[in-house]
Amino acid sequence: MEKHQNQVIEEKPSKPLINVTFFIDSKSKFQISNFSLSKLIKDELGGLIAFTLNPKVDYVISTSPNFFSTKTSFFSNNQDLSKIKLINEDYFIAQQKLEPTQRSPINDSYSIKNKQDFSVNQPITSLEEEKEEDPLKIIINPRHIPSVCYGVNELKQPYFPEEYLILKSNLLSSTIIGKQNTNKFFYLELHQAIDNNLKKFYRIFTQFGRTDEIHKSNSQHRYVNNDLKEAMALYSSIYSQKIQSDNGYTEIKMNNITKIGSKLKLTQLKQQKENDVNASTHIKVYDEETGEEDIGQQSLFQRSYIETNVSKLMEIIYKEASKCLIKNFSVEVTENGIETQLGALSETQIEEAKSILNEINNVLNKDGGDNNNINNEALEILSSKFYQLVPSKISTKKNRDSSKSVINTFETLNQLSELMNMMKDLTSSFNSNQTTSESKNHLDMKYYALNTNIEHLHQASAGYQIFMRNFLSNQNHQNAIDNGEIVILNCYRLDKKSETDNFIDQGNVQYLYHGSKPENLVGLLSRGILPPDYVKQIGGKRTDFGYLGSGIYFSDDVISSTYTAPISEKGSRFIIMSSVSLGKVKEFTKIQPLLQSPPMGYQSCKGLKSNQTNPTDFKNDEYVVFNPKQTKLSFLIEYIENGKKK
Repeated sequence: MEKHQNQVIEEKPSKPLINVTFFIDSKSKFQISNFSLSKLIKDELGGLIAFTLNPKVDYVISTSPNFFSTKTSFFSNNQDLSKIKLINEDYFIAQQKLEPTQRSPINDSYSIKNKQDFSVNQPITSLEEEKEEDPLKIIINPRHIPSVCYGVNELKQPYFPEEYLILKSNLLSSTIIGKQNTNKFFYLELHQAIDNNLKKFYRIFTQFGRTDEIHKSNSQHRYVNNDLKEAMALYSSIYSQKIQSDNGYTEIKMNNITKIGSKLKLTQLKQQKENDVNASTHIKVYDEETGEEDIGQQSLFQRSYIETNVSKLMEIIYKEASKCLIKNFSVEVTENGIETQLGALSETQIEEAKSILNEINNVLNKDGGDNNNINNEALEILSSKFYQLVPSKISTKKNRDSSKSVINTFETLNQLSELMNMMKDLTSSFNSNQTTSESKNHLDMKYYALNTNIEHLHQASAGYQIFMRNFLSNQNHQNAIDNGEIVILNCYRLDKKSETDNFIDQGNVQYLYHGSKPENLVGLLSRGILPPDYVKQIGGKRTDFGYLGSGIYFSDDVISSTYTAPISEKGSRFIIMSSVSLGKVKEFTKIQPLLQSPPMGYQSCKGLKSNQTNPTDFKNDEYVVFNPKQTKLSFLIEYIENGKKK
């Protein structure tokens, strides 16, 4: 047939699975070998193979309809795997028989859930097999099993195919602050390979060294005869010997382990990162060796679905939060979350670490905060547990004083508790499912994770005029603007649905200002402004002494806000303008540090500013509410305060 000159003829792609990621269930018995299936997916269909089950996986290939309901060693803790689809091998067998131009993308007809009748040749895991013990389960047996260790780069090693699966991995850590003074890790992987003759091979990979010097760690291979049971016996023996009390190792569950592992695992992670639409937005914000910030060349707004000025705001506030964490914990904030030396933290780890701080608080309170009576041994043990959950670069060299790492003062305890809250905020942002399906931009995900609608107001907009009218209604602000004492750089309108829905209007609603350090903005925008109740909840002593008790503090002008701090490179500051329902206000001239709520009949408190005719304990007017539902975020102001650098 003759074709029109301008007719566009579309050719079907020969590789229909590009950027689609699969996880192969190693326990399933397929008609084709795992090796052949993996090779077909990667080389002929253009797909990707994941060696661990994680949220980036699109499909699991299995013969078991109960794959997700049966707990296996493949599952990572605290990760949402609900969007992963379960399919059988029929699609791949069908594609194998077609010419490249005839191949088609995968569809839901191959889903195990939707498939009513399985073919006779399709082996299905029986109920009896489901009840069988997990062949990859570690059996605690500290008995030493002799084996030959080979350095991973040794030339003379037993034959092992280049293509293999990682059936299992475990990460152990040992942090002991005190006389032993250790900070080390031990990592294991179990490898399985199948050659063209369907012969199986097993190997155990181990990596170990100091947590603060991973680049100097050692890696080894141990080879096992072609038997999974024998391989697991050796794997269990190595694991068991390490977790004996004498060695001090404990298993830790990280969200992602990206800096240690076998060559194949690290290569796969690199490939996944390169295939990620937003791989170029990874930011290392602080070089802990030089003390300098290192931004590099990034495409920050690639495929962004939010306004450019809001993207820039996300970059700033997350960067400030991460700088604070880097200085205190030697971590970096990446697309994987908060990455320590051993991997990205999970929310479970953070909660467990906070519970350790609770125990430390109990020890300090029991001893009354008296350094002479402190139970140092208990604090060393608890501090070790804390840093084991949050791996850090704690020096173990003899010329360094490790006692500085012991958490033995209320000041250190309170500082760490605030940092852990910040870690939780950041980790929640990376684990959030709030991001739109259209956008995978790194900054977009951070924005959606805050659950706050943020709108940049142009100076010519009606919204900006409304803001300025309210801002300049304060004569101090008008004078500061006229004198050049304050220069407003940006204004963002804030709308947090949860606050709007739960707002309690007690009457007397006013716009008031809440200042905070830049590193706290992620938490403030994510959770709203909350009372400093962490230390109060665990019975600790507050170091941020509140003149009117443990409430939420506001001022009626920007200049008198004492908790703002400039961002280093710009010298600008941020302050939140909130709608606060004050109701009936109880006024005080003397400090009332023990207040837990307003006096009966009142909904808020105010400390009156001292003057010549009416001297008080308060330098500025201070407004305090104790119920977070009496406040809601309204505006975020970025400004420069000339003549005020710190």
